Amino acid sequence: MEYFRQQLFPGVALTSLRTEKFKTGVLSLSLLRPLSRRDAALSALTPHVLCQGTASDPDISALSRRCEEMYGARLEPSVRKLGEIQGVGFTVDFVDDAFLPGRPEQLTAAARLLGDVLLRPAGGGGGFADGFVEAERGRLAHAIAATKNNKATYATQRLLECMCHDEAYGVNMLGDEVSALAIEPDALWAHYREMLASSRVELLYVGPQPAARVAGALADALSDLPRRESFAEVGTEAVSRAAGELRRFEETMQVAQGKMAIGARTGVTAADADYPAALLAVEIYGGFPASKLFVNVRERLQLCYYASAKMEGFKGLMLVSTGIDREAGEEAQQEIFRQWAHVQNGEISAEEMSAARLSLRSRLRVLTDGPHSLENYYLGQAAAGLSMGLEKLADKIGTITVEQVARAARRATWDSVYFLGPGGNGPCR
Repeated sequence: MEYFRQQLFPGVALTSLRTEKFKTGVLSLSLLRPLSRRDAALSALTPHVLCQGTASDPDISALSRRCEEMYGARLEPSVRKLGEIQGVGFTVDFVDDAFLPGRPEQLTAAARLLGDVLLRPAGGGGGFADGFVEAERGRLAHAIAATKNNKATYATQRLLECMCHDEAYGVNMLGDEVSALAIEPDALWAHYREMLASSRVELLYVGPQPAARVAGALADALSDLPRRESFAEVGTEAVSRAAGELRRFEETMQVAQGKMAIGARTGVTAADADYPAALLAVEIYGGFPASKLFVNVRERLQLCYYASAKMEGFKGLMLVSTGIDREAGEEAQQEIFRQWAHVQNGEISAEEMSAARLSLRSRLRVLTDGPHSLENYYLGQAAAGLSMGLEKLADKIGTITVEQVARAARRATWDSVYFLGPGGNGPCR
């Protein structure tokens, strides 16, 4: 795979990943904004409204016909949380020219589609088409409310909202229901125009076309993009916290099974030299079926229905997720902490080390098997100002020692515990 990165316009960067592995190409455009409670819902709603139609394809039916004429290309709005950065925009995937009769200019057509959706919305130059905002804000509010349907995911989200309440990372990337339902067309139009002018823009391409051709197609398609001399500052602050008393939060809901989510500040981000070792530490701890949490807390002691851990590399957090009965909560929590202490002390067998390394490296390499997973990974790298390739990261993990794992693990401190238990709806306290 050939990696190429360049600036197209002020504040507009292209990352091109040339590979012959896929018969499709993927293009994405993301406007990067600081994640904030005030603007999260406005920014999240914008790409959904823009995907309802353009000046030349004034409704969703016309836009769908345009995609069908591109041999079934797919256009999707996207909203992503990249640390404390909100990335909103679009992704289009399309069959590459080489696999179609007559070799049509699919890449050029896909770039023009992105440009039209972003820069030439239906409704003319003074606002969005009638009804688009009202319909989509209702769908956004419904999507926000629907996060409660998966209780394990909801518990982790609520942990982050409570644990990072005074930090941008605690903001839901979709905003909140009240803010979503309150969005008016004029306010959204003004926000959209501000986003165009002041957002940092990241463009990603994955496919077999050379970088120069990709850059030329996108430069033509986005030539009308308004740009200012300065752009909104984006970044993520990795907050450290000294070891001390855990913060505890509890909420009740109509659930059959309690959910406990625990957060730690690792002190390690994706930009840190200890990052590969920290990833491996979390894998050994709770990242796969032979991890310490699964083998000990779930299987041997049977203190929970499931137990896993994952690393949030942009913010430098470790998140533990479990399903438990309330009466087992304290014992389960102590055993969860005890297993992490084993990792911190380097109490890791050769078998655990080998299995975790194999699991993590395999999972990283699986990301190279699909154009969308590649696009998502490298967008995160670009947003964070990094350029670590998946292959290089997998190779680094292959050389990590037990001592390095323990050292990285010792940098972490436990921060907060959130418990979602059965009962009537109750506040988080």
